[in-house]
Amino acid sequence: MKILLIGAGSVGVYFCGRAALGGTQVEVVAHREFDKISHEGYFVESIAGNFTFRPSRVLHSAAEASSDIDAVVLATKVLPDIDREALLSPVADFPSKPSIVLIQNGIGIDEPVAEAFPGNELISVIAYIGASRKAVNHIVHSGAGRLLMGIANKGETSRITDLARCFNAGNVPCEIVPDIALERWKKLLWNLPFNPVSVLGGGLNSQELCDGGEIEALCSTLMDEVIAVANCCSVPLTRAMADEQFEYTRNFPPYRTSMLQDYEAGRPLEVDAIIGNAVKLADLHGVDVPVMRCCASLLRALDRKRYEK
Repeated sequence: MKILLIGAGSVGVYFCGRAALGGTQVEVVAHREFDKISHEGYFVESIAGNFTFRPSRVLHSAAEASSDIDAVVLATKVLPDIDREALLSPVADFPSKPSIVLIQNGIGIDEPVAEAFPGNELISVIAYIGASRKAVNHIVHSGAGRLLMGIANKGETSRITDLARCFNAGNVPCEIVPDIALERWKKLLWNLPFNPVSVLGGGLNSQELCDGGEIEALCSTLMDEVIAVANCCSVPLTRAMADEQFEYTRNFPPYRTSMLQDYEAGRPLEVDAIIGNAVKLADLHGVDVPVMRCCASLLRALDRKRYEK
């Protein structure tokens, strides 16, 4: 396959770099880092083995991509000031009609893209990984590293099967699932409590979030609210699934959540994708989520204060 990566952060570079190791041609849009990536590529320091990822082509913009690409991977943050449709539109109508692959967090994020590009297959992907960016072209992979993917707007085609093979060939466990919407909610059971509390708690890592005390109890309450909202949306989340997320986290190396990394780096926070959209659904269905609402308000206030400064 031939893949275009838009959003060359730690997650996108790690997974597409692995695919490249397995033989996939990967083109990367690199704006400010164009010269450095063109000359040096990316160095990935990984618990699964270090490697260097040299894209088959480094581009200034998506419009420069090869016209025969099979898939465009969008791995940006989901933020109000990032126009995902504008990023994808230069390649959506290429003769190859590339599949659109979203490796992004949150719920309610697939539908706008599916509506904007009805002629393109939409593959929704959930990433379980601990990764961070140490330098412009230095990625650190510290935990997990697997993908779940499913079709978000059409029946399964051979392209999603081929894409899964590309990742598997690069030593990435990748599974095609029948209900990707359910998997997004399962991931939200982890993201919604741990990301906000890691920031609001003053910089807590994953082990500190599972402290067996007040912080863990707060995260547990947020999980209960996620389950209540999901159930009202006919999504069968259970308390047992929440307990599995705690067990998964306790066995994970101490890790600073993606939202905490963004906060410490002065970047905008994914408030709406990770927690705001869940609050909106709670309001729509009349579900009481006081702790979730409080966390969302505090995160927005933090984001606004930093922006004003």
